[in-house]
Amino acid sequence: MNLTLYIDGTEVPLSDMVRHGEVLSFTLQGTAYRFRSARLPDGSMLLEREIRDGIWQRTAGSAWQNKDVRRVQLGGLEASVTELTRVRGEIAQAELSPRAPMPGVIRQILVAAGDTVRKGQPLVVMEAMKLQTTLSAGADATVAAVLVTVGAVVQEGAELVTLTAHTASAA
Repeated sequence: MNLTLYIDGTEVPLSDMVRHGEVLSFTLQGTAYRFRSARLPDGSMLLEREIRDGIWQRTAGSAWQNKDVRRVQLGGLEASVTELTRVRGEIAQAELSPRAPMPGVIRQILVAAGDTVRKGQPLVVMEAMKLQTTLSAGADATVAAVLVTVGAVVQEGAELVTLTAHTASAA
């Protein structure tokens, strides 16, 4: 499985990624990590980190899954793990244009149609369960359309901004 981890929009090396049920384990810069998440009765998520074999510690943050993207937010740090899908050497549209990782409200729109954006550049800020999440461009691209407005309520998986990827020769 070809995986990429982005922390605050910056790609970092990730290896030994294994997901078994709600447990996600990986090695990041030589350190092994194991996290697990569970949905609570009120709909919120509980995130725990294994600090020693079989000993789990609650972590202030959240984690959620949206199709092939696992997002984790710990304090001011936001990370996403994405299985990359390539179509004829280009990033597939699902990884290029951001989709709502969960139901929420659009708080800020940081781009307009026609803007040129860089991979990892913030595009939209949304709020869900009192946490704000910044959604970013999956590659260097041009904003084809902004599909939401500030204050809009969106459902999980809703496309927020449509991007058109730059080809290698046009970049």
